[in-house]
Parts: sequence; structure tokens; C-alpha cells
Amino acid sequence: MPSSLQRCCQAVCCISQQNLTALLCFLSIVNQYTMRVCLNLAITEMVLPKVVNVAANGTLIRLSPCGVDLDGKAFMTRGSSTEFSRYAWDETTQGLILSAFFWGYVASHFASAFIADKYPRLLLGLSVLITAVLTLLTPLAIDIGGAPLLMATRAIEGVGEGATFPVLSAIIGHWIPPDKRGMLGSFIYSGGQIGSLVGGIGTGLIISKLHSWRLVFYVWGSLAIVWYLFWLVLGYASPETNPFISEEEKSRLLMQFADAKKVERTSGIPWSQICKSVPLWALIIGQVGHDWGFYLLATDLPKYMKSILGVSVEDNGLISYFPFLCMWIFSVISGWICDVQIKKNCITRSNARKFWTTVGSLPPAIFIVAASYADCNKLLVVVYFALSVTFMGGFYPGLKVNVNDLSPNLAGVLMAMVNGIGAITGIVVPYLAGVLTPNQTVSEWRDVFWLAFWVLNATNVVFVLFGSGEIQPWNSEEANST
Repeated sequence: MPSSLQRCCQAVCCISQQNLTALLCFLSIVNQYTMRVCLNLAITEMVLPKVVNVAANGTLIRLSPCGVDLDGKAFMTRGSSTEFSRYAWDETTQGLILSAFFWGYVASHFASAFIADKYPRLLLGLSVLITAVLTLLTPLAIDIGGAPLLMATRAIEGVGEGATFPVLSAIIGHWIPPDKRGMLGSFIYSGGQIGSLVGGIGTGLIISKLHSWRLVFYVWGSLAIVWYLFWLVLGYASPETNPFISEEEKSRLLMQFADAKKVERTSGIPWSQICKSVPLWALIIGQVGHDWGFYLLATDLPKYMKSILGVSVEDNGLISYFPFLCMWIFSVISGWICDVQIKKNCITRSNARKFWTTVGSLPPAIFIVAASYADCNKLLVVVYFALSVTFMGGFYPGLKVNVNDLSPNLAGVLMAMVNGIGAITGIVVPYLAGVLTPNQTVSEWRDVFWLAFWVLNATNVVFVLFGSGEIQPWNSEEANST
């Protein structure tokens, strides 16, 4: 790398390479989530509203259960522009469309398990690039093949994004020592909340102000391409391979890792011991609960706001996704508190992970159900959902960084298993929500939220009883690889 480029990058960045890497990883998730969630809101304006009341003074209208005109006067005044073409996709079809992303996402997780620790820099870049290109092509896919081709496109996007979290776990294992994983690890993974926030609110503004759902995909795809170009120049998998890092920072990082430093394995992956690990399966079950609640809110909350409360697309983006900013702030603060708790020996690492996972389970479950009993009280509904999303941030210093506790040497493999199995809920939840709410009534949605309540709490109990924050014996090079 030319010394002039190195000096330029150092002058522009003015931060340590550890923090720069954390920032780039954070932004990779931000971009991934803007491209992931934009369809969740856009689809509310792409489909014909559910007919609840077909006549009022002889005029055909569509009303939400709260009595709001779902056709929307502002929307109707735009005429028959093809930018606002609406499709007759029923609730089940919409559920399939929203879940299609996770078909490829889950499969890619398991495929990346074998290579995430070997090629993290390359895979993270390709993960964002593939999703970006397909996001740009989404409107064309809908025009050519309708719902089936849209599902296929989203499934392949899922393949692209599926490697992200396994790869990031591998990178974290090289760059962030155990005593900083609560805060920096939470910061990186909380890119999902900021991506949801930016993608949701931005999508609402684009559709409302620019009168085009197509532009949504062009904007987020283009921004992801920009991130990819920065990653090519500034992103590196480890301090040892980074040409910009100072010897002082490199030495300091290597000393901080001590026994927890990732090492290059030569004996293969000890699959037998991994698959028999009780703490790992407790983590997987905990992840299933978190993803169930998270994907329900991130994917289906815009539909609830539109079909039940009759919220406009601009307000829908703000109401549905602004709480993710609160979740991000809470996850970073709780991550810092978690690090302090562990460092000052106020609590063991294992109990810290269990405590914050419980914070991310019980309150969100309670507030999700409470929202369904607020009926048409828009303020209460918004407050309850906001509190549910906010407290869910406790998962990040809880179970999200737990793979690095169990095995820093196999973090990529474990994250592929944990996040991959958890992401199956991304397939189940949107489809199940569509099946359970064919008429889009409050009582139907209440059943969906009660189901989430029990899933969140049952999975949390399992993690609290059987989870661990200690390095497992099979992390070492001597572990049997059979």
C-alpha cells in the first residue's frame, strides 16, 4: 500500500484501527439492514388494502378496524402513475414475500460456517456487494416476474447477507478483546437497529416525498456500493494483516487478548463436541427467542400500523422504526454497563450474559402483548411498541456476543450455527403472521403477539438455566476434531 495513501487514510480517520474496523463493521450491518427492511414498509404501499368496509354513501372505500381510510387521499390524488402500481397480493402471499429473504439467509449461514474464519475480509465485502446489486435490480424483478421473481430475488439477497454475522464474529475475535466485547461488540451488532431506523424512516420519506417505491431500492443499493468501496481500502480481518496499524496499537491488542486470542486451527473443527455442548444449545435456543420477537417487530410492525391504525406511509416509517434508535442507545449503554460489571467482578461473565438476556426478553414480551390491548389508542400502542423494541437491546451484551465467550477460535462457525438456526424464525414469523391475520383484525394480531410472548420467555428460561459465559474445552487446538 503506498505510503501516501496510508498517510491520507490515517489523517482522514484520526482514530485507532481497532475503532475504525469496528465502525466499518457497524456500517456494514447498517447497510445490510436498510436493504433488508425497506421492503417491509414499501410493501404496505405496493399492495391493495384489505377491504373492511366496501360502501359509504355509495362510495367504495377501505377502512381499517380503527376507522381510517386505507386508500389514503394523498395517495389517490397522484393518479395512475406506474410508480404507485398496486398489486393484489393477499396476506399469505405477502407473508411469503417477506419471509423469502430468510430462505437464502439461513442456508448461507450454514454454508459460511466452513469458511467464515478463513476469509472474513473477502466474505464481508461480497456479502454487502451481492445484496446491493440485487437490491438495485428489485424493481426490475417485480416488473418482469411479479411476486415469484421478487421472492427469488429476496432469497438470493438472503444468501448474500447470510455470511455477515459469522464473518463479523470472526473479525471481532481478532480485533476486540474479551473486556471490550460488551461495548464494542454491542456497538457493531447494533448496526441492525440503526439500519432498521434509517431504512424504515428513509423508506417512508422517499415514498411520501418522492412518490416512488422504486427509488427506495435504488437509494439503499447505491449507498451499500459506496460502503463496499471504503471496505476494499480500509477493511482488514486482523491487526496482523492491517498495513495502517501502528506497532504500538498492534502490540497492545495482542497483549490484551492473552489466552483468548484467536489462533489458526490445524486439527479441524471438533463437530462432535460442539454438537454435544449444552451451553451452545442454550445459546441457540435463546437466539431463536430473540429473533422471533425482533423479526416480528422489524418485519410486521409496519403492516400492523397500516392495516389496524391506518397510519400514513411517512408516519409509519417513523413510528415503526424510530424505536430502533432507542434500542441501539440501550444496547450500547447496557453493553458498557455489562463490561463494567464484569471488570469490577460485580457479577460473573455467565451471569452478566443471562441477566441482560432476561432484560431483553421479559419486558419486550410484556409490552408486545400490552400494545394489542391498547386497541385504537395510537399513543399507547406506539409507546408500548417503543418500549418493547428498546428493551430488546439487552440481547446484545447478553447472548449476541456469547459465541466469542464460548469459543473465540471458532466464533465464525458458532455464529453461523446460532444465527442461522435463529434466522429460521425469519421464515416462520412473517408467513405465520400472514396466515393468522387473514382479516387484519385486532383480535387476530393479539394471537400473534401472545405467541411471541411465550416464545420469548420460554427460550429465555432455557438460556438462564443452561447458558455459560466461559470458554469451552473444545475451543483449544487439542480438542478432538471428530
